[in-house]
Amino acid sequence: MSFKEARFAKGWIALLATLIGLGIGGYTFVNRAFSTQVYVTNCGIIDYKPTAILKFCADGGVAIAAIEWESWSAKGASGTGKYQINDCSPNCADGKIYYADVEIELSKVKNLTKKDVLTFISLKTKDGKNLPLSSSPLDAWPLELAG
Repeated sequence: MSFKEARFAKGWIALLATLIGLGIGGYTFVNRAFSTQVYVTNCGIIDYKPTAILKFCADGGVAIAAIEWESWSAKGASGTGKYQINDCSPNCADGKIYYADVEIELSKVKNLTKKDVLTFISLKTKDGKNLPLSSSPLDAWPLELAG
């Protein structure tokens, strides 16, 4: 096979298409991150679209994980995730973790370190039932004070 024939082989075309796709995807992600210019504070770290948010930074006893964002702007953000809480019985290392599917809202934009940052989280269970180990389907807290 000559170089000219090898150049147009299906493997090379697939590789080239993959590299171009990865390049465009990476550019799109970075461009959106910088053009949106709104972040969230999560245990003292300014983050962009985190997939997990902790309520108590010291022990991670309450968290929202597996977050999928549906909207994200300086006006606020919304998404869904999995609320989890450790009952810490008989101790936190051996405690049982309980879960609930929740809807998440971020709000209260503030300028921190020259960045617009969403600083408040509120959530509610998707099914309307109480959160595990709670008497309410709702929870909320200021993110900048978490921990």
